Amino acid sequence: MANELIFSSATALAQAIRSKAVSVEAVVTAHLQHIDAVNPRLNAVVQRLPDAPTRARQADADLARGQWYGPLHGVPFTVKEVFDKAGVVSPLDIRLRQRQPPGADAVAVTRLRQAGAILIGKTNCPPNGSGSDTENAVTGRTLNPYNLDHTPGGSSGGEAALIAAGGSPLGLGSDGSGGLRIPAHYCGLATLKPTSGRILNTGVYNQPGGLTDPRTQIGPLARTVTDLALVLPLICGPDGIDAGVVPMPWLDPADVDLRSLRVGYFMEDPAYPVSHEVARTVGNAAQALARAGAEVQVAHPRDWIHDGREINYFVQDLAGTPGRTIVEVYALWDHYRTRLLQFMADYDALLCPVDHHAAPLFRERDTARFDYSIPFSLAGYPCAVVRAGTMPDGRPIGVQIVAPPWREDVALALAASLEREFGGWQRPAL
Repeated sequence: MANELIFSSATALAQAIRSKAVSVEAVVTAHLQHIDAVNPRLNAVVQRLPDAPTRARQADADLARGQWYGPLHGVPFTVKEVFDKAGVVSPLDIRLRQRQPPGADAVAVTRLRQAGAILIGKTNCPPNGSGSDTENAVTGRTLNPYNLDHTPGGSSGGEAALIAAGGSPLGLGSDGSGGLRIPAHYCGLATLKPTSGRILNTGVYNQPGGLTDPRTQIGPLARTVTDLALVLPLICGPDGIDAGVVPMPWLDPADVDLRSLRVGYFMEDPAYPVSHEVARTVGNAAQALARAGAEVQVAHPRDWIHDGREINYFVQDLAGTPGRTIVEVYALWDHYRTRLLQFMADYDALLCPVDHHAAPLFRERDTARFDYSIPFSLAGYPCAVVRAGTMPDGRPIGVQIVAPPWREDVALALAASLEREFGGWQRPAL
């Protein structure tokens, strides 16, 4: 029974709880016990929420009285350490943070809790919440559940490793250069980096969003695309604080007709080659979308990785950019966004790699890890990742589906189609 609970989707757990086929206490207890079993090997959870069992019992009592909190009633979830939880210190390798617990929850956390979800833990991330591997001096290194010698990626690697291993059915992470997408690819999960301005960043440390950093967005990680579609509408929309959020309507992926879509794809940028397995996985995914009814054709934006690398370098250090004024950097950035906008005008979505390879050995020198993800951070486009292939040794391979601004529904519908074709997440041997 416990295995059925910890490897169930959030959607299935919510349905089972509401129908009273299982208690919230049983669900939360199963996940906490599983964390106890796997975390010594993964080091993914760095803080457990001590009130989770009490909240679970209260959720059962309220449901018995006919009080249903919402679509996530009793479903456990976890969050990357950068998400504030009132009264809980999140060190993040920063002395100031070790002394000052936040006074309120991050708004996205509040919204999930208002929908009935129960926060059970916070997960590891790099210092300041940003980096390509999940390791810091305070809480150590998180490992990949599919191979403990390999990295889960960063910056949301702790969250991805835990969900892949069954310690949590869903969670929240953040993505500035690929911090959701790379860990999802390395750990065989589903994720979506939303359109810039879709989801608020209030209460997320060092993830300002808005005009300060339009690259950085928060979003969900889960084992199924269905769970992404369940969670995203609950956390999007303005809060009166984050001025970068746009009150755009949420479109349902279930309403998307794949037969009406035109999808461009490429297996690699010739100047930035990928592994044979990654290229083959993208090619197989393109064929699967064609079988599902989409019009699929080869398409490739020109110089997008090279120019994206250059602009991202400038953007990360505007004050210290040699030979460039801030105005010049923003002009380059705007021109880059225009070029991608013109390219995407002919397509409803673009299918491409997430990274050059599957999860590498931990801290293996890799300066190109975000080549295939940064361009769409700079453009602010929604990007879904879903597992579509497997290395001979069992490491997952994901693909990236990019849609025009505000068309998360298209990205998720295509990701769901690939999940049905290839099976999506697979249980690690851990």
